[in-house]
Amino acid sequence: MIRLVKPTIKYKQSFINGIKEFQREEKTSKENIKKLEQDFSGFVKQMRNYEKGKNLPKRRVASTYLWLTDGKQWIGETNIRHKLNRALKKDGGHIGYGIRPSKRKKGYGVKILALALRKAQRLGIKKALVTCDDDNIGSRKIIESNGGILQNKIKYKGKVIYRYWIKIF
Repeated sequence: MIRLVKPTIKYKQSFINGIKEFQREEKTSKENIKKLEQDFSGFVKQMRNYEKGKNLPKRRVASTYLWLTDGKQWIGETNIRHKLNRALKKDGGHIGYGIRPSKRKKGYGVKILALALRKAQRLGIKKALVTCDDDNIGSRKIIESNGGILQNKIKYKGKVIYRYWIKIF
């Protein structure tokens, strides 16, 4: 059964393997594999603290991190930001998500965003900003499949960002 779960050590190896996939793809993945392997429970605790607004890095907002799983393995993750700061209003928005490369083009992107929108609604977000880079056609389709209405395209930090709004009912 595909569902969102809070970060947990149950998916340690699957998560680490997924991060390795992102790194092989040369996408930005700041996770230090050795550190994850040594202190995965600390990493999970950190993700859960972010939801409470505890120990946030500078310029970060309280965020709910959830993992998409099939009960056996980690498929992807979503980050639901509880409010927007100046930077998130341009790039990032309320919801970010990622599907591990080996699981893409199987409908998981549409599913994770749909589930994240439900969670965002329970957090009191009525209208969610979701952004993506102009060259990420897959993400644009995912956002539009979930009711995203393009507000505009902006240039931010040297790249073009598509900014979509999704009404949550």
